[in-house]
Order: sequence, then structure tokens, then C-alpha cells
Amino acid sequence: MEDSSSTTNASMNVSGGTTTTSRRPRVGGSSTTTTTATTNATTTNEYQEEEENEHRVSRQRRRYLNSILMIFSPTLIFSKILLVATMILRVGLFPIRKLSFWFFPPGSYDNVASSSASKQAAKAFVEMFQKEYSILKHEQSSSSSDGTQYAISNEDTTDMMCPFVENGYVDTIRDIANRGQLHQENAGLHPPPPLLLIYLHAPLHDKVPHFVKHVFCNARVMSLIHRYKNSGALTCWGGSIHTADGAHARDTLQVTCFPFLALVRVQPGSSSASTTTTTTTTATAPSSTRNLELLFRMEGPALQSIQPNVLFHYLSNALTKYEAILTEQTMRRLQREEEVRLREEQDREYREALEADQRREREKREQQRLKEEQERKVREEQERIANEKQNRLENARRILNRNGEGEPPNGNGDSSMGTSQVTRIRLVLPSGKRLERRFWGKDTIDVVRSFLILHFEENDIPIENFELSCNYPKKALADGEKTLESEELCPHGVIMVQDLDA
Repeated sequence: MEDSSSTTNASMNVSGGTTTTSRRPRVGGSSTTTTTATTNATTTNEYQEEEENEHRVSRQRRRYLNSILMIFSPTLIFSKILLVATMILRVGLFPIRKLSFWFFPPGSYDNVASSSASKQAAKAFVEMFQKEYSILKHEQSSSSSDGTQYAISNEDTTDMMCPFVENGYVDTIRDIANRGQLHQENAGLHPPPPLLLIYLHAPLHDKVPHFVKHVFCNARVMSLIHRYKNSGALTCWGGSIHTADGAHARDTLQVTCFPFLALVRVQPGSSSASTTTTTTTTATAPSSTRNLELLFRMEGPALQSIQPNVLFHYLSNALTKYEAILTEQTMRRLQREEEVRLREEQDREYREALEADQRREREKREQQRLKEEQERKVREEQERIANEKQNRLENARRILNRNGEGEPPNGNGDSSMGTSQVTRIRLVLPSGKRLERRFWGKDTIDVVRSFLILHFEENDIPIENFELSCNYPKKALADGEKTLESEELCPHGVIMVQDLDA
């Protein structure tokens, strides 16, 4: 017990009344903890990798099983069998189809893609309608169900022929759409497109003849149709459903019972492959179909039991609403054109005013430039004249200074000038004033001119261009290099001064 206590506890040292307790430190504790954490992390990573591998193998196994089930599924096998059977039937029936075309060739109205076939079918329908259902076979008056009589004049009766056009269904719609496109581009030159009244005829239906004879060909209904047709607001197309063109119209409009009558508005410039009816339906046509906005539609029992006056009111209301829409569009177009015209006029007036202002500004700048140019020229001319005058004065002074300052002394000469004599010259100015001055006989005419230039400048005499001459003998002293002696002006002489600017 004591050994254990001595081993576990620390030794006690007593010195000076102080007790010191020491314990042996634990060696290797932190290293063991680090190793344990590393081992746990490695084990966790291994577990995660094993789980991922198991999931991957499981997914591959499921994918493989699904592919095997798809290959051997009854639905897929049945569809493959049907595809093979269809191909075998097509190959086997191809010769029979060719032989059927030889023995039973298609009729002239069976090609819906042919425009000529559609026109022939429409023409045949118009001829049939005129022959069997024309209103001219009936009396010129028709009564409604309540016994009201509607009188028809001879002038109106002459117009009550077959209202249908001799054109195909697709061509008629395309023509109206093109007219609408032209109206949109230039409403002032092209009228608005008409509405389209579509009638599908079923020859074998037992109720159709009664509807056509007593309702559609009613004098009042037919008069309404022809009035709008003659005004360009309505186009009528009819066709038999036993022709390709009529069958195409039936499928396009999704008609299921007959007789069928619809009033539609063809949207201009639309080349989409959808036809809008009461509910939007899509039909594929041999050529580009157009969007049709349905305004009125009746078919089957509704038309079989309808009265002529009821059909008249239906059509009249639809056409009147369309006329109101056209009138509103026309007013809006005229208003837009008026606004555009006013805007263009305002822009034109603004441009004219701006151009006038710019023109005045240019003229003002041009006048200012001309004025400055003129002032510059005047200033340059004045400077030139002043420089010339200054140069003339300096030249005159230089010439006089070259011959000595002042006039020569009175006498026949002195020793400094040699044998040259002095001459007395009388200068007669243009004003009549006389000047007398002595010159040396060897002085040139330019010396006399220089004297006169300085005299005029000092005495403010406005003479700049002048010439010298003498009367005895009569001659002009134009050569400035000649001396007074050579001009015979010694010992005295008279020189006349003439103002050339006077």
C-alpha cells in the first residue's frame, strides 16, 4: 500500500517550512490522439467510396434492366409489327393504286392544288345555281312568314343573278387579302377589301333545295346581297362539297352539317397557315391560307328552319357593323392624314422660316464681309497713298540734299561749285501764284520737281500730279535727267506748273 502510494504520488521536499509537490508528466498523449483522428477519417472516406460504388453499380443494373424491358415490351413490339405491316401494304398496294388511276382517272374538279381546276369547279357551280336556283324563275315579289309582301322592281330584278364569283376558294381569299394589303399601303388610292360570304352546297342533302329556293334566293335577301356586292363591300363564293375545292373549304372551316353559310373578313397581308373561326382552328391549304375573322356563321338545322326576314336581319346587321367599322377607319385615316398634312405644313413653314433666317444671316455676314473688305481696301489704299507720298517727299528731300541745302547764293557761281552758274527760275503755279528760286545751272528738272513737291507739302497745296513746261520755246519738261542749262533755262527762265488732276 505504501509502495503504491509512493509510486503514484510525488515526493515531498520540506525546506524552510515550504512544501513542494511535483508530478511526473504524461509522455506521448497528443501523438496518440492525432493518430486516432487520422484513422477515423480514413475509415469514413473508405465507407463513402464503397457507398458510391454500390450506388453506381445499382444505377447501371437498373438502366440495363430497363433497356431490356423496353426492347421486349409488348407495346414496342406491336408498334414495330404495325410499321412493317404498313410498309408491306404500301409496297403491295402501289401497283393497284396506279391501276386505279388508269381505270378511274380523277375528275376535272378533284385537284385542289390546281387553280384551273378550282376555277372550273366554281364556274360549274355558278352555272348550276343559275340553272336551278336563280331568282328570275320566281315571282317578283316574296312574302315572309307573317304574310308581309316585299315588292321588287324590274330594275332590281335584272341585278338579281347568281351572286357567286367564278373563282376558286383559295384564289378568292388571296385576291381579297391582296386588295386589303394594297388598301393598307395606300388607302387613298385603293378601296377597303370586301367581306366574303361563303356558301357550301350539299347536292344530296334533302333540306338544301328548300333553303336555297325559299330563303337564300328570297328577293329581299338577294337584293341586300347584290346591293353590297355592287358597292364593292361584299364578295360571294359558293362551292359544292363534292368538288375538291369545296371539300377543302369544308375541312378548313370545320363544317359538319349543311347547308352552311358564313360571313368572314379576310385579314390583309397575312401568310400564316391558320384560319380563325368561332374557335381558332388550323387547316392546311394547297397554297398559303389567310386569317379569317368570323362575323356570321350558321349551318345545319339553324339554316334549315330559318325565315328569310331573319336571315336578312342577320346579314344586314353584320354588313352594317362592317360599314360602321369602315367608316370609323376612314375617319381615323382622314384624321391621321389631316394631322400629317398639318405637321408637314408646319414643318414646311418652319423650314422656310429657318431658311429665310439663314439666308438673312448669310446676307448679313456677306454684307459685313464686303464692308470689312471695302474698309480694308480703303485703308490699304490710304496707306499706299501715304507711303507713296512719304516716299515722294523723302525722295525729294534726298535729291535736294544731294545738291546742297538751301538755294544757291546770288551771283554767277562760287569756288566750291566750279564754273557752274546760278540761274533764276520763276515758277508759275496753276493758281497764278509765282515763285522765284535760284538753282544751279547743272541742276536737273527733278530738282525743280522735288522743290515743288516739298513746297506743296509745306504750304498744304493739294497738288500731287503735275507736269512742267516752258513757253519760250513751247515744250514740256518731261525728262527729269536733263539739266536747266540743257533746257536753255540759264541764267533765268520761266516754268509753268500744270495740275494733272484738275
